[in-house]
Amino acid sequence: MSISHLLTFLKKVLTLCLIYSLSRLAFYFYNFSDSEVSHLFLAFLEGIRFDISAILYINLPIVLLFIIHYILPQSKIYNRFINAVFILVNTPFMLINNIDIVFYAFNLKRSTIDFFSFITKDDFFGVYIKYILEYWPVTLLFIAQMLFLCYTLKLPKYFQRKPIDVVLLVSLVFSIVLGLRGGTQLKPIKTINAGLISYCNESDLVLNTPFTILHSYQQNSLKDYTYFDADQTNYYNTLHRYKSDRFSKENVVIIILESFSKEFVGYYNDGQGYTPFLDSLISTGLVAQNAYANGVRSIEALPAITASIPSLMTEPFITSSYANNNYTSIASILSKEDYHTSFFHGGQKGTMGFYEFSKKAGFIDYHGREEFNDDRYYDKHWGIYDEPFFSYFAKQLNTIDKPFLSVFFSLTSHPPYHIPKEYENQFPKGELDIHESISYSDNALRIFFQTTQEMDWFDNTLFVITADHTSPLSNKLAYKNKIGRYAVPMLFWKNNSILKGSVENTSQHIDILPTVMDLIGYDQEFFSFGKSILQGQDLAISFLKNEYMMITQDEFLVNKDEVYTTYKDKTLKESIPNSPALVNQLKAIKQGFNNSMITNQMSVYEN
Repeated sequence: MSISHLLTFLKKVLTLCLIYSLSRLAFYFYNFSDSEVSHLFLAFLEGIRFDISAILYINLPIVLLFIIHYILPQSKIYNRFINAVFILVNTPFMLINNIDIVFYAFNLKRSTIDFFSFITKDDFFGVYIKYILEYWPVTLLFIAQMLFLCYTLKLPKYFQRKPIDVVLLVSLVFSIVLGLRGGTQLKPIKTINAGLISYCNESDLVLNTPFTILHSYQQNSLKDYTYFDADQTNYYNTLHRYKSDRFSKENVVIIILESFSKEFVGYYNDGQGYTPFLDSLISTGLVAQNAYANGVRSIEALPAITASIPSLMTEPFITSSYANNNYTSIASILSKEDYHTSFFHGGQKGTMGFYEFSKKAGFIDYHGREEFNDDRYYDKHWGIYDEPFFSYFAKQLNTIDKPFLSVFFSLTSHPPYHIPKEYENQFPKGELDIHESISYSDNALRIFFQTTQEMDWFDNTLFVITADHTSPLSNKLAYKNKIGRYAVPMLFWKNNSILKGSVENTSQHIDILPTVMDLIGYDQEFFSFGKSILQGQDLAISFLKNEYMMITQDEFLVNKDEVYTTYKDKTLKESIPNSPALVNQLKAIKQGFNNSMITNQMSVYEN
């Protein structure tokens, strides 16, 4: 590999970067107004990061051909062959990138791999001819880009065979890997990362369509269900508005406890558990007696709890091709009501996509291991131990403007369940490895409440406490089944409040957002896949290994490959006749979820 070859390849990459930037400029003028995009220049600058990643993925075959070109004797035929491959490889992606300039107005998102299901339709070419004629400025842009690309197609004319420059080769490989990853951050960039650096409120402007297509290639696209010709809202409505005389604008603190299975909580198990402090809170608050997580992973819990988005597809929402959809979250709703919003997780920034999701969801501040900035309390595995990070959380809450919404996600009760050395042998070890760390985190929660109850905002705060999911470790027979695998605590609590009692109906994580809106008296319409637990709903939904499961108090409906089976018992062994109403409700949920994702309609739209 010679300098001349490297410069030639670099020239091609830079040319494509310029072409992609021109398409982004046209994309901006066609689809946005000045008021819609903050930090426009930074958005274009950040877009280059995504352009380089996509361009390098697309042109990996060209890199191989350049290496072969170095090995083989100089040949004009081979030069032309490389140029032809370069054109053939890049032209389709340039074309799709430009098509999206216009199609974005219909999809409200960058196209993903499902675009190719459209081009196989019989009328595609007729539609495309119409596109060429009607949107001729975009067609002219594409032609100009192609001419400019062809102008750059020159390989080194003189080639002297020399030993391979190892330093140059290593530098090239390192640069390509860095470009493919989009930087040196913990994980390679995905669509959800767009707009984080530039603080751009329109991430689709930062992205390019080749990038979104490449990153959705191995993801299963959702099926467009058509069970109901008319609106399925008769069975399952996603638009909510609660009557209220007064919007209280109370502070809201949501605490998500890692792996706190319902079976570990003494309140639910005749006092047999590892959470004495949480038990005391539950006994004085509004408790959901039959609450379930919508998934079995932390990455699925965060969208469900904060944005009422259940995990009803193979990929977690955060890493799916739908991650850049417009959606409603508790942060986006309350930010419009002058709430200060923040998210706390003691892990490294980038872990499980929490940072990226929190920004997309509208949380203003993010606090993690880097912001905590004291690795004396680092557990050497996941992040900062719960007790010091809870203390940090309390101090931060005491400094921010009111009203505020803040979400805290604990981590010490995650495998390998290490607790600080000074606490060893102070908590019951129990029968499972996780039990001791559950007690440690419960004690950290106790210290947090002990600290914050002296703060002036405490009495005007609604606390919500739940688990992200259950632990795979279990030693109680009642929970060793598919239903018990999702059973979690759920508590709504206020100090010295009439917010007491229990809700017996089945509830789920996606019900937390609407329940909070109901409790604080929010009276505007909003979008949510869940419903307030105060409104009498009785169901929880989950999806795992291409199997849907709907839980109610009396029945458990399982659906796989359009076969619906209803069970009477939690072990899912005793089947009973299907209830048509229950089956229709599940179909409505499937249709409503998939179609909302596909059409990018997950918020309240003005007609």
